Amino acid sequence: MKTALVIYCRALGVYGLLTLPALLMPILYIMSLMYVLLYGWFAWLVFTLFYLLLNKLPLDFVPKLFALFTAVVIAVACAYQMIEVLGVEDDVWHSSFIIFPFVAVIAGWISVCVSGEKIRSSCYLQEESRADRTFIKIKSK
Repeated sequence: MKTALVIYCRALGVYGLLTLPALLMPILYIMSLMYVLLYGWFAWLVFTLFYLLLNKLPLDFVPKLFALFTAVVIAVACAYQMIEVLGVEDDVWHSSFIIFPFVAVIAGWISVCVSGEKIRSSCYLQEESRADRTFIKIKSK
């Protein structure tokens, strides 16, 4: 769970850096960051649920990484949709600010890649714990 929070917090920082060119219109940049801080928690919740589910599955590193990349896309889409669901904006998918969810996905992917070693080690920890459980079952028989 801690890894998912670290990935989310890092993605927020990367998003802030990737959207720096929007400072040409400061209101746009501030509004974008405000939306990320207010509605990004929906993305964190969805991503964390996917992360916890994937940690329970016996996956190797590459499929787990691909699944986390997909989870980032789903989480950002859910968070962006919540802007419309909660009545802040109308028809968010046809707005002129559609570039921001794509930037958020890229920021999430970068953050997942930076946490790659932690994700890789969680794959091996699962294998070791499964091996330990199997050894205990064999030994007790």
